[in-house]
Amino acid sequence: MKIGICQVDGKWPNLALAKLVAWHRMNGDEVATFDPLFSQDDVVYASKTFVDTCDNLYLPDRVVRGGTGYLLLSEELPANVEAMRPDFSPWPWWNKSLGFTTRGCVRDCGFCVVRQKEGKLRIVAEFQDVWTGGEMLFLDANITAAPMEHFRKVCADATKQRVSFQFTQGLDARLFTEEHARLIKESTYSQQIHMAFDDIKYEQDVRRAISLCKAAGINTRSRLMFYTLIGFNSTEEEDLYRIELLRSLDAVPYVMPYDRTDKRQRDMARWVNHMAVFRSCTWDEYRKR
Repeated sequence: MKIGICQVDGKWPNLALAKLVAWHRMNGDEVATFDPLFSQDDVVYASKTFVDTCDNLYLPDRVVRGGTGYLLLSEELPANVEAMRPDFSPWPWWNKSLGFTTRGCVRDCGFCVVRQKEGKLRIVAEFQDVWTGGEMLFLDANITAAPMEHFRKVCADATKQRVSFQFTQGLDARLFTEEHARLIKESTYSQQIHMAFDDIKYEQDVRRAISLCKAAGINTRSRLMFYTLIGFNSTEEEDLYRIELLRSLDAVPYVMPYDRTDKRQRDMARWVNHMAVFRSCTWDEYRKR
């Protein structure tokens, strides 16, 4: 069979598509990136992550669509495909690893689909099961909620192999401990440490997490970034308070508008996420420009 793959959105390779590539090639099928002009595929797999991304208008009738961007509770990969080590060869520019060691989450936030889509948190793999070479990017939604032994082993296994790694989806400030901070500091963890400050009621947890990082010797001003959701059950004043609090505590806010059609939310995101601008002017000064 001739198999075409179409990644509709996302900057990184689509993990589900990469596993489908591996499974079909193992079974002797020919796999290539979908080309609307020259492809003569028997089946095309298309995947997108975000609901507001436009579909590929050139997809043929013989397409299998998947991913949260198409349908929240879209059909999961068959177990034998899910278990495959991904094949990233259709993305020749990619030289890292992607994978989950846990699925699901202990939270059920109104703005997040993880709990609906994946259920309660559970361990599904270890470091050696998901690392395929290069830097390891863990996609776990809330690895801080896993038993400490799992977190400890993931950090230890990556460090033993001298593999740079990061938890891209963020660590839960409400569950973050002194040991989490120490393990990150002593491991081969790279890049920024991501957390979230989505509700003003978690202020004390955020303050404590930042303090723990500083006590462990982590430079929070350059390495600790907080995803900061605005416009979801919050006022402009509350959004601004959280942003300025992170600034005052030497952490980096990264604003994520809940409603991307809202001009105020878009403007606030541009102000904060352009670090040179954020550090040079206040919100009032920015709005007067």
